[in-house]
Amino acid sequence: MSTEARSVQAIEALLERERDAFVARFHAVPAERRRTVPADGGWSAVQVAEHVSRVEFGVAKMIGAGAAMPRTATPEELETAQITERKAQIVRDRTEKVEAPVRTHPQGELDYVAALAQLAQSRAALLAAFRGADAAVLDGITFVHPFIGALTLRAWVELVAHHDARHAEQLAELA
Repeated sequence: MSTEARSVQAIEALLERERDAFVARFHAVPAERRRTVPADGGWSAVQVAEHVSRVEFGVAKMIGAGAAMPRTATPEELETAQITERKAQIVRDRTEKVEAPVRTHPQGELDYVAALAQLAQSRAALLAAFRGADAAVLDGITFVHPFIGALTLRAWVELVAHHDARHAEQLAELA
């Protein structure tokens, strides 16, 4: 993707657009079904929201940890650790079922209001970390995504928006 597409402003706009769509889909799930776990063993709408916020908190923590890490990635590794249309599509595509890492699984203790509050808190934490991070950290540190490989921290932040989109579709299925 171009440098312009990866600007702080562009990423923040994408984050806002996808979160707005996610929250709208969350509200569209009928109140009596928001905590209902689907018969196929998937997550309830509230559990989906909790998972999304857990992932987002995790990315904020990675940014904080990245500030203390040495920048050892080669230019070639950093180039392949960028977000691409293909990588974004892998995350957005719900036809391929994947198992989220256990650390991001919902604990199932939230209600609808608490889930909304947690989504707001995780977004605030992500934006604070993103806005406060040095560009050298965002573009020079990588962490491995379990399905698409190494990503720079900037790419991880953008990926959060695509993750929201994936789970907005899941909420639509639940509605």
